Amino acid sequence: MNKILGQYFLKELAVTWFSVTFILLVVLATNKFADVIGDIASGDLPPASLVQIILYSSIDYLVILIPLSTFLSILIVLGRFYKDQEMTAILSSGIGPSFIYRILILPMIVLTIALFSISVYLSPEARKNIEFSKQNALSNIGIEFFEPGRFITLKDRSVFYSKERYDDNRFVEVFLQTELGDEVSVVTAEYAEIQTNTNDNFLVFFNGKRYQGKPGDIDFRILEFSEHQLPLYINEKNETDKDISTENFNLLLNAKDLESKAELQWRLSPSIALIILVLLSIPLSRSSPRQGQYGGLVLGILIYMIYVNLLGAARVWFEQGDSPEIYGIWWVHAVALAFTSLMILSSYNFFSRLKQRGLRN
Repeated sequence: MNKILGQYFLKELAVTWFSVTFILLVVLATNKFADVIGDIASGDLPPASLVQIILYSSIDYLVILIPLSTFLSILIVLGRFYKDQEMTAILSSGIGPSFIYRILILPMIVLTIALFSISVYLSPEARKNIEFSKQNALSNIGIEFFEPGRFITLKDRSVFYSKERYDDNRFVEVFLQTELGDEVSVVTAEYAEIQTNTNDNFLVFFNGKRYQGKPGDIDFRILEFSEHQLPLYINEKNETDKDISTENFNLLLNAKDLESKAELQWRLSPSIALIILVLLSIPLSRSSPRQGQYGGLVLGILIYMIYVNLLGAARVWFEQGDSPEIYGIWWVHAVALAFTSLMILSSYNFFSRLKQRGLRN
């Protein structure tokens, strides 16, 4: 009997979990797709980087989605069980509420291990690969980005135009306008080529003129040239800057600075949150048929938002040194665990029985 009920519950939970996870992932990936398309349209990214960025971003999103989708799935399934009085029938057959906890132990362990691997190792690598894809795409940008007959906005907001393109690497009758503070620089040339020097790409103009000055003034400087080279993209990122979110986990373990310690605790937090949310979802989903199926779901979403926002705030306070180092961001999990424990004890009528025992004495 218990085995059949367990299989039935896990089947319903698995279907709901995959559905919720897929829907949320599609929503987040669609938003990311729109952002990347906007960057491509503005010239910040070439089209070749689109697929890689979306794929790596989807891996990173799983850190957020797995705890949330697991929490929501349990609330949805158990909420339906209570609404349809299936849970009432199960409990009346002599099976206690602890039966649900026993069913969820194995899936919770599997998801926790998977989430730990993603948040600690895969997600930082995904972020690193996203940045690498952007930089690699920009440094190896192809000439297909420069379509003849169109005004193309480059990364430094320069505007490039060519009438035609020959031999797959030569642009004929070219124009380039660049804003230099309160001045404007305009380059016209017979033709231009994309050339690579070390890791940077350059636009090299041949047989042309450069005009530079303030719009509205007659004092423009004019330079004639046979060859003129300009960087195709300006690298705005300082190579000495360290992105802590892509740092190796083993290095974070040995780091002493607050930022690294906060990042370490942040990566461990999704796995801890998953366990707490699974435990919390069971008493939170309890309801009578008259209360409706989604009462616990709305409250659960509110609790989840408070939990996540507290974690984010605790991380900032920890990084800035505003909270004791010994507390870190662990105190948020401690509060969530204490609240969960109270909810579980309340679901077992622990406090009512304790009060009755006190009255008898």
